[in-house]
Amino acid sequence: MTFVLDASIVLAHVLPDEATPVAERLLSAVVREEAVVPTLWIYEVASGLQNAARRRRLTHADAALALATISALPLRAERPDPAHLMNLAHELSLSVYDSSYLALCLAEGVPLATLDARLADAARGVGISVLS
Repeated sequence: MTFVLDASIVLAHVLPDEATPVAERLLSAVVREEAVVPTLWIYEVASGLQNAARRRRLTHADAALALATISALPLRAERPDPAHLMNLAHELSLSVYDSSYLALCLAEGVPLATLDARLADAARGVGISVLS
C-alpha cells in the first residue's frame, strides 16, 4: 500500500526519546511499500536533525549519518501545486509545509503516516486515513 510519509516518522526513528512502535513499523514499511513525500520533505528532515544536534539531542556526526541513511530511502518525491497548498493551508489553518502532505494524500488517494497530532486531525477532517 502506498502512503504519504511525514518527516515526523523518520525523526522519531532517529531521536531515541521520540521513538515509538508506530514510527518503527511505518518506517519499516517504506522499504517494502511505496511511500510518497513532498519535495520539501528532505529539507524538513535535515532541519529537524540540525535542530536536534543544536540542542545536543544527538551529535552533528550522528545527524549527518542519519541524513545520509534517510536520503537513501526508496521514496517518490512529488511537487504539489503551490496555489493549491496555499488554499488548503488557509482552509485548514495549517502551514503550507503541513498542507503539502495533505495535498499529496488527496492527489494520490492514499493515507498519511504521521506522528503529528494536529496534522493527523486535519487529515481526518478532510477524509484522509491516518496510519497508526
